Amino acid sequence: MKLTLELMLFGLAAILRREAKRPDVAAMLRDRRRVVQIKTRDDKVARSFVFAGGAVFSRRGALPTAEVSFVWRDAETAVRRLRSADPEAVANALADQSLTIVGDGDVAGWFGDLARIARRGAKGAKDLSAAKPAVAVIGLGRMGSGIALSLLRAGFPLTVYNRTAEKTRPLVAAGAKAAETPAAAAASAKFVITSLMGDASVLAVVEGPQGLLAGLGRSSVHIGASTISAGATRRLVALHAERGCAYLAAPVVGRPDAAAAGDLMGLVSGDRSVFDASRDVISAYTRQTQYLGEDPATALAAKLAINYTAATLIDLMGQVYAFGEKTGIPLAALHTMFRMLWAQPGMQGYATRIWRRDFEDLGFDVRGGLKDATLILEAAQAAHVRWDFVETTQRKLARALEMGLGEKDWSVVYEVTRAEAGLAA
Repeated sequence: MKLTLELMLFGLAAILRREAKRPDVAAMLRDRRRVVQIKTRDDKVARSFVFAGGAVFSRRGALPTAEVSFVWRDAETAVRRLRSADPEAVANALADQSLTIVGDGDVAGWFGDLARIARRGAKGAKDLSAAKPAVAVIGLGRMGSGIALSLLRAGFPLTVYNRTAEKTRPLVAAGAKAAETPAAAAASAKFVITSLMGDASVLAVVEGPQGLLAGLGRSSVHIGASTISAGATRRLVALHAERGCAYLAAPVVGRPDAAAAGDLMGLVSGDRSVFDASRDVISAYTRQTQYLGEDPATALAAKLAINYTAATLIDLMGQVYAFGEKTGIPLAALHTMFRMLWAQPGMQGYATRIWRRDFEDLGFDVRGGLKDATLILEAAQAAHVRWDFVETTQRKLARALEMGLGEKDWSVVYEVTRAEAGLAA
């Protein structure tokens, strides 16, 4: 197994060197100097990777100067996990500590993204001639447009529909076809993805003589990427079952730039065989996908739990910054603390955005945040669990709307906190 692992690491180095010429990989390498190594605990297998000047250098053996080390328990475990078809194999290895990361976590995340993008590009080039199923995307807001771009980049024949046809034009220019109705979009595809605002907009697109269901084939799959309620999800499952087609609940986590880069997290629940059949499509716009079970409502509950955490942390940072202003703590010091605490890049971005009071770079606006806060409360009440912090967040989001901030990023709740603390605008 040691020789096999050595060959696999050598192959990774070759892929990184070759794919370094691709624009997306070159952008990740530009102005970066990084030293990474992958090895076994006994050091009998080790390979170092040095990134400098946009180039990739690699050699057998460990380097004491590595900024981060990926350390496998043994060669056999590494080979088994790296060869696994399970997309969660590496995450599971980290969870059971058969793989440990020693060193700079940010560099580890960067290297993981780089390797994934390079390998996906190499696989895409290899499979370029393979026929891919037709996909349709309905709803071309910030997230839907990004998902559509990722599907085009992955080589899927794509049809798009949006209520305002103007939003289809950039995608048509990139190679997609535009449909005049949801039914026409669905009729053109094996997989249909909806990315819409909420229950009402999803059901409006699905039902009716020109709705998605009117055109969806009996063996086709509707992948719901929207954050909606459990009740709407169960209604969609029943509507699709009546027509002999499948509905897969698959909300996503991430910002619009992650959607366009194929870096979203997917949360999926529903029939396992339908998920397996849909995996390649979902993988085109996600970095990681978690299958959460047969009950379609579970994925929505997970998305609401994640959004509850995000909403709570965003408001929490605003409260702490306001406390800093009131008590004289330098905001730059608090900003550094947050950057250290929140290793997740999106949360680091919110720490900076709140600190600078920059709410123009939209990831999720106040209206969407208020809608999700309401869904979170309803889900918690249905489960007889009190998430009392979201009551405050909901009130502040509503207040932000009253203040005319509805089109700002939802982190603008900091302005409500500041106003209530008596701080100058």
